[in-house]
Amino acid sequence: MSRVLDQVDVAIARMPWDDGEKSRVRTRARHYDHACGCALGGAFSVLALLACLAGFVLADPFHWTLIPLGVVGVFCAGLFGKAIGVGWAKARLRLLHRSLVHRIPT
Repeated sequence: MSRVLDQVDVAIARMPWDDGEKSRVRTRARHYDHACGCALGGAFSVLALLACLAGFVLADPFHWTLIPLGVVGVFCAGLFGKAIGVGWAKARLRLLHRSLVHRIPT
């Protein structure tokens, strides 16, 4: 477990909510912490593949060197999407933590 997830668990424990609400928020926090970015990586890969195919079709003088460049481009787009997906989930976990800290009753 990450440090931020531990802090979120501590903040949730201090909330005056019922157990069902605490469990729901804990599940959401764990989902953010364990996100792998596969959905966004897949979406970026599909978009890059479609762009490469359109580029192959629209290329006026077709060169065979476009194929390896397209493969590398699709691979890099997938990695970039995966990194964005993981970063987005970690940012959402931090925002969840911040909102919980502001809601803790004093």
